[in-house]
Amino acid sequence: MLPTLQPFFQGPFREYGEAVTLSQSPDLPTLAQQFAEVTALKSAIRSWAQNEGIEQPRAQASTWHMRYCVRVLPTVLLSHSVLNRGLPVAAQHVQLCLATQRLMLQTCGQPFAPASCARVKYHPLIFAHFAPLHAFLSSEFCIPERVLWSNLVFRLRHISTTIASVLPDASGLQQDIRTLLHRHCWQDQPNPLFKAQRNEYLASGKRVRGECCLLHAHPHKDYCGDCPKRPEFMAARKTARKQIDCRTKSFSQ
Repeated sequence: MLPTLQPFFQGPFREYGEAVTLSQSPDLPTLAQQFAEVTALKSAIRSWAQNEGIEQPRAQASTWHMRYCVRVLPTVLLSHSVLNRGLPVAAQHVQLCLATQRLMLQTCGQPFAPASCARVKYHPLIFAHFAPLHAFLSSEFCIPERVLWSNLVFRLRHISTTIASVLPDASGLQQDIRTLLHRHCWQDQPNPLFKAQRNEYLASGKRVRGECCLLHAHPHKDYCGDCPKRPEFMAARKTARKQIDCRTKSFSQ
């Protein structure tokens, strides 16, 4: 794990910190180079998914992506929002070890300028890491990018809530997450997280995701508790879709 984060990843949390580490192999290709080369990364994702018993390509990509978010986000959220230390997470600066599935960074980053906003802290993660990753997965596994952004929103909420529950002061993290999910534009670029969370809706008083993550394709998993494909949410889904379309049309005018 990163030395700067060792105090946070103790005991049962250690495995979450070990998924991101400093690079010991400067000759490995960067993640951006793996996107361009295609074959090795695609084969590694497919092999992992097949070992899990997942055969359908879209489900392979989405399930791998959900796991990838769990491995990457705890380190980034703690460093960026708790330590206020920016990590070099752009795809052209990081390496992904295909054998261990560890994300490897060149350095532990640098402190942000005082009072840096969430847009500054997370722009590289969203637009220079996850955006090209989603484009790669969409191109190679035919999965809509909107599913992957929905996955990321789900994981951001879940992981940030877990981290906040064990921090003495989580106000900075919570404010950053609110900005990530509810600011519709960053630097004149549409915020894909905002669009993904706007596609969610309420059914029987429960928040339901706008997109299914396809985790139910795993032989030992079922529909998530907030999955739009759950039978009890299907009736509300059509109505919600119409309302979302109306909101989107009004927002764009």
